[in-house]
Amino acid sequence: MKAFLLACVAAVVVAGVGAAVLDRVQEPVAEAFATTAVRL
Repeated sequence: MKAFLLACVAAVVVAGVGAAVLDRVQEPVAEAFATTAVRL
């Protein structure tokens, strides 16, 4: 049971770190597709 709880905590921590990293790396859609021919 202890190993299962530790695995659940580790999964939550990894998901949180991944979400934080992706939030800083990805750019908003208005900036990603901003060209002279595209209007959002």
